[in-house]
Amino acid sequence: MSDEEKVVSWLEENYKGLIVGVIIGLSILYGYKAYISNQNTKQLNLSREYDLAINEYNSGKINEVLKFSRNNISQNPENIYTSLASLYSAKEMYKQNNFEEAYVFLEHIIKYSSDKEIKSLAKYRKAKLLIEEQRYEEAHLLIGDEPDNYQHIELKGDLYLIQNQYTKAINHYNDVLTYSITPNERKNIIAKINLIK
Repeated sequence: MSDEEKVVSWLEENYKGLIVGVIIGLSILYGYKAYISNQNTKQLNLSREYDLAINEYNSGKINEVLKFSRNNISQNPENIYTSLASLYSAKEMYKQNNFEEAYVFLEHIIKYSSDKEIKSLAKYRKAKLLIEEQRYEEAHLLIGDEPDNYQHIELKGDLYLIQNQYTKAINHYNDVLTYSITPNERKNIIAKINLIK
């Protein structure tokens, strides 16, 4: 039997398996492409809804951003637009003295956001709310023992200052001065240190 005959014989025996393999391979490829296309469309739609909600917010109408946040907290909890809208919603709830609702939006961001900067901002804002409500221990726990963000370190210093732990406050303020901060921020930190001394 020649090589050509062997190939033909092998193809005759295995052509069904080859056809099934090709069909499965193409199905997986097109299925994946359809999935990616669907995800892109979904993200584009969320982007448009977010833009509309923010435009309404900027014109003084807050209901759309609140509605967007509430809907997407359950439907798209990890989406960046949900986190961004939740920051606006938390800010609005704070303005209305509805701290509990503000906490809901901020806690959602802290739990679900994959963006480090947005999560850090949400922690900062939540800690400020906790301090305003004199819930100092909760604020300490939220910020942690060794924050790596200069704003969190400053806030930790503020907490210690409020609690009359001046040495710890000064140490945290001095830590902030080791970061690359604006001249105005540096001036404010030095003023806080001088206020204690």
